[in-house]
Amino acid sequence: MFRFLLIAAMILMTATPARAEPGLADAVASAYFPRTASADLRAVARERAAEISACATCMNHDRMRPGTAEVLGFNSGIADAVDHVVDQWRASPAHDAILLDPELGRIGCAERVASGVHYFACVLAPGPLPDPRVEIPGSIAAAPGGPSPVVIALPDTAALPRGLPSVHDERGSCGRP
Repeated sequence: MFRFLLIAAMILMTATPARAEPGLADAVASAYFPRTASADLRAVARERAAEISACATCMNHDRMRPGTAEVLGFNSGIADAVDHVVDQWRASPAHDAILLDPELGRIGCAERVASGVHYFACVLAPGPLPDPRVEIPGSIAAAPGGPSPVVIALPDTAALPRGLPSVHDERGSCGRP
Protein backbone atom coordinates (compact mmCIF):
# COMPACT_ATOMS: atom_id res chain seq x y z
CA MET A 1 0.00 0.00 0.00
CA PHE A 2 2.86 2.37 0.88
CA ARG A 3 4.49 1.74 -2.51
CA PHE A 4 1.20 2.55 -4.27
CA LEU A 5 0.80 5.80 -2.31
CA LEU A 6 4.40 6.78 -3.00
CA ILE A 7 4.01 6.18 -6.73
CA ALA A 8 0.62 7.94 -6.83
CA ALA A 9 2.04 10.95 -4.99
CA MET A 10 5.01 11.16 -7.35
CA ILE A 11 2.74 10.98 -10.41
CA LEU A 12 0.34 13.59 -9.08
CA MET A 13 3.17 15.98 -8.16
CA THR A 14 4.10 16.28 -11.82
CA ALA A 15 1.64 17.58 -14.34
CA THR A 16 3.29 15.66 -17.17
CA PRO A 17 6.17 13.22 -16.82
CA ALA A 18 9.51 14.38 -18.17
CA ARG A 19 10.70 12.31 -21.05
CA ALA A 20 14.13 10.91 -20.27
CA GLU A 21 14.77 9.66 -23.83
CA PRO A 22 12.65 8.16 -26.59
CA GLY A 23 11.78 4.47 -26.49
CA LEU A 24 12.88 2.44 -23.50
CA ALA A 25 13.61 5.35 -21.14
CA ASP A 26 10.18 6.76 -22.02
CA ALA A 27 8.52 3.47 -21.10
CA VAL A 28 10.46 3.30 -17.81
CA ALA A 29 9.45 6.89 -16.97
CA SER A 30 5.80 6.08 -17.72
CA ALA A 31 5.83 2.90 -15.64
CA TYR A 32 7.77 4.38 -12.70
CA PHE A 33 8.58 8.10 -12.57
CA PRO A 34 10.64 10.62 -14.57
CA ARG A 35 14.39 10.73 -14.13
CA THR A 36 17.11 13.03 -15.42
CA ALA A 37 18.41 11.80 -18.79
CA SER A 38 22.18 11.30 -18.89
CA ALA A 39 24.11 11.04 -22.14
CA ASP A 40 27.00 9.39 -20.26
CA LEU A 41 24.71 6.73 -18.81
CA ARG A 42 23.08 6.19 -22.19
CA ALA A 43 26.54 5.52 -23.64
CA VAL A 44 27.17 2.98 -20.87
CA ALA A 45 23.75 1.41 -21.53
CA ARG A 46 24.65 1.04 -25.22
CA GLU A 47 27.89 -0.68 -24.21
CA ARG A 48 26.02 -2.97 -21.79
CA ALA A 49 23.41 -3.88 -24.43
CA ALA A 50 26.24 -4.84 -26.81
CA GLU A 51 28.01 -6.81 -24.06
CA ILE A 52 24.94 -8.83 -23.02
CA SER A 53 24.12 -9.64 -26.64
CA ALA A 54 27.64 -10.95 -27.34
CA CYS A 55 27.17 -14.53 -26.10
CA ALA A 56 24.67 -16.94 -24.53
CA THR A 57 26.16 -16.53 -21.02
CA CYS A 58 26.76 -12.77 -21.15
CA MET A 59 23.36 -11.80 -19.68
CA ASN A 60 24.71 -11.00 -16.21
CA HIS A 61 25.86 -8.06 -14.12
CA ASP A 62 29.57 -8.96 -14.10
CA ARG A 63 30.44 -5.88 -16.15
CA MET A 64 28.20 -3.40 -14.30
CA ARG A 65 30.09 -0.13 -13.96
CA PRO A 66 31.10 1.09 -10.47
CA GLY A 67 28.70 3.62 -8.94
CA THR A 68 25.75 2.48 -11.05
CA ALA A 69 22.78 0.17 -10.87
CA GLU A 70 21.32 -1.53 -13.90
CA VAL A 71 18.38 -3.50 -15.16
CA LEU A 72 18.92 -5.83 -18.09
CA GLY A 73 16.51 -7.85 -20.18
CA PHE A 74 15.88 -9.54 -23.48
CA ASN A 75 13.00 -10.99 -25.46
CA SER A 76 12.09 -12.06 -28.96
CA GLY A 77 8.93 -12.67 -30.95
CA ILE A 78 7.04 -10.03 -28.93
CA ALA A 79 4.99 -7.40 -30.77
CA ASP A 80 5.90 -4.63 -28.31
CA ALA A 81 9.30 -5.67 -27.00
CA VAL A 82 9.86 -2.47 -24.97
CA ASP A 83 6.59 -2.64 -23.02
CA HIS A 84 7.12 -6.35 -22.47
CA VAL A 85 10.57 -5.92 -20.89
CA VAL A 86 9.27 -3.12 -18.64
CA ASP A 87 6.44 -5.46 -17.55
CA GLN A 88 9.05 -8.12 -16.81
CA TRP A 89 11.04 -5.67 -14.67
CA ARG A 90 7.89 -4.68 -12.77
CA ALA A 91 7.20 -8.35 -12.03
CA SER A 92 10.75 -8.94 -10.73
CA PRO A 93 11.23 -7.77 -7.12
CA ALA A 94 14.95 -7.04 -7.64
CA HIS A 95 14.48 -5.05 -10.86
CA ASP A 96 11.36 -3.32 -9.53
CA ALA A 97 13.25 -2.21 -6.40
CA ILE A 98 16.00 -0.63 -8.48
CA LEU A 99 13.52 1.22 -10.70
CA LEU A 100 11.50 2.40 -7.67
CA ASP A 101 14.57 3.90 -5.94
CA PRO A 102 14.19 7.72 -6.05
CA GLU A 103 17.88 8.12 -5.11
CA LEU A 104 18.74 6.82 -8.58
CA GLY A 105 17.68 10.01 -10.31
CA ARG A 106 19.83 9.74 -13.46
CA ILE A 107 19.16 7.26 -16.27
CA GLY A 108 20.40 6.10 -19.64
CA CYS A 109 18.77 3.29 -21.61
CA ALA A 110 19.55 1.40 -24.78
CA GLU A 111 18.10 -1.37 -26.92
CA ARG A 112 20.05 -3.59 -29.28
CA VAL A 113 18.54 -6.07 -31.72
CA ALA A 114 20.73 -9.00 -32.76
CA SER A 115 19.44 -11.99 -34.72
CA GLY A 116 15.84 -11.04 -33.94
CA VAL A 117 16.45 -10.84 -30.18
CA HIS A 118 15.92 -7.52 -28.40
CA TYR A 119 18.46 -6.77 -25.64
CA PHE A 120 17.77 -3.98 -23.16
CA ALA A 121 19.89 -2.13 -20.63
CA CYS A 122 18.99 0.78 -18.38
CA VAL A 123 21.84 2.15 -16.30
CA LEU A 124 20.98 4.31 -13.29
CA ALA A 125 23.08 6.42 -10.97
CA PRO A 126 22.51 8.66 -7.97
CA GLY A 127 21.40 12.16 -8.82
CA PRO A 128 18.51 14.57 -8.61
CA LEU A 129 15.15 13.82 -10.15
CA PRO A 130 13.84 16.42 -12.61
CA ASP A 131 12.17 19.43 -11.02
CA PRO A 132 8.45 19.09 -11.80
CA ARG A 133 8.08 22.88 -11.73
CA VAL A 134 10.44 23.39 -14.68
CA GLU A 135 8.95 23.87 -18.15
CA ILE A 136 9.59 20.83 -20.29
CA PRO A 137 9.52 21.68 -24.01
CA GLY A 138 6.31 20.44 -25.58
CA SER A 139 4.63 19.66 -22.28
CA ILE A 140 2.23 21.26 -19.84
CA ALA A 141 4.48 20.72 -16.80
CA ALA A 142 4.10 23.22 -14.00
CA ALA A 143 5.92 26.44 -14.80
CA PRO A 144 5.48 30.05 -13.76
CA GLY A 145 1.92 30.91 -14.70
CA GLY A 146 1.13 27.25 -15.46
CA PRO A 147 -0.79 24.66 -13.49
CA SER A 148 0.43 24.00 -9.98
CA PRO A 149 1.55 20.54 -8.86
CA VAL A 150 -1.02 18.63 -6.83
CA VAL A 151 -0.05 18.01 -3.21
CA ILE A 152 -1.62 15.14 -1.33
CA ALA A 153 -1.84 15.50 2.45
CA LEU A 154 -2.09 12.20 4.27
CA PRO A 155 -3.28 12.09 7.88
CA ASP A 156 -0.71 11.59 10.63
CA THR A 157 -1.75 8.31 12.21
CA ALA A 158 1.08 8.20 14.77
CA ALA A 159 -1.16 9.55 17.55
CA LEU A 160 -3.98 7.04 17.00
CA PRO A 161 -4.47 4.53 19.82
CA ARG A 162 -3.01 1.10 19.24
CA GLY A 163 -4.60 -2.22 20.11
CA LEU A 164 -8.18 -1.37 19.21
CA PRO A 165 -10.59 -4.21 19.94
CA SER A 166 -11.06 -6.65 17.11
CA VAL A 167 -14.42 -7.16 15.47
CA HIS A 168 -13.58 -10.86 15.15
CA ASP A 169 -14.48 -13.32 17.89
CA GLU A 170 -12.21 -16.23 18.79
CA ARG A 171 -13.58 -18.24 15.82
CA GLY A 172 -12.69 -15.40 13.41
CA SER A 173 -16.30 -15.06 12.35
CA CYS A 174 -16.87 -11.32 12.83
CA GLY A 175 -19.46 -12.07 15.48
CA ARG A 176 -21.71 -14.01 13.10
CA PRO A 177 -23.03 -17.45 14.10
